[in-house]
Amino acid sequence: MGGLKQIGIDVDVHRLIEQSRLSFGESENDILRRLLLAQPAHDPKTASSRKSPARIGARARGSWTVVIGQERIAATNLKNAYYIFLRRLAEAYPDFLPLFAQERSHSRRFVAQVAEQLYENSPHLARTFACTLVDGWYYDSNLSADQISRRARIAARLCGIHYGTDARILGNAREL
Repeated sequence: MGGLKQIGIDVDVHRLIEQSRLSFGESENDILRRLLLAQPAHDPKTASSRKSPARIGARARGSWTVVIGQERIAATNLKNAYYIFLRRLAEAYPDFLPLFAQERSHSRRFVAQVAEQLYENSPHLARTFACTLVDGWYYDSNLSADQISRRARIAARLCGIHYGTDARILGNAREL
């Protein structure tokens, strides 16, 4: 990576950068590189052992937005939108993750405190698809749009909010 250049940004831009932060070890440059160039940062010291949610399925198709209350958060792709959605619920509702951990599909947990527990029948999938949500919690990133839609509705219900009015994920301005 070449030299760094200092730039001035306003408070709103800084807030968006901070809202997009995936870990405390991620620099502002890493965040902007990920969001604007859809590329990982070149600094291996800041790379985490689990994939960053924005890099999963690195393609950016359409325009994704997470809406929670009056807040609208831009996302780089659907998987990043799902990550932001879950993370914001976890921050706003302290009991959310333990409740969501009790939910499951036929062979997968929605979230777990041990990555391999996400995939009961195939724990080896955790190496590829388990991603850190918050410290001590992992989520499954190998999901279709339909699976994300169903899980987001369950997550909202567990928080006591209504999916579609209180919280939603939008793709190209349409509700997922």
